[in-house]
Amino acid sequence: MNVCILSGRLVRNAVGNQEKAMVFTLATPYGFDQSEGKERVAYVPCVMFNPPKDLVELLTTKGKGLMVELEGRVANSSYEADGERRFKTDVVVRNGSFALLKG
Repeated sequence: MNVCILSGRLVRNAVGNQEKAMVFTLATPYGFDQSEGKERVAYVPCVMFNPPKDLVELLTTKGKGLMVELEGRVANSSYEADGERRFKTDVVVRNGSFALLKG
């Protein structure tokens, strides 16, 4: 089963595509680096298809820094750019599984 649950802060405002899709990056902490003396953070690219209009409005205008929790699936894709094959991994957010958290 391909399911992931993430919580973290939006790195910047989301970008909407004619309300059919919205993309954003989630900064998710995953441990403490003793040698660096700071928290480790993964930057996870996410996409949500057919998001609710009120969520698009909020995340594209006031999304940066918001703490959220979501459920989705890991999706891999590839494309060609400049004659070179490139690979991409995103989390596709399941509709109805997105929550704003306090903090």
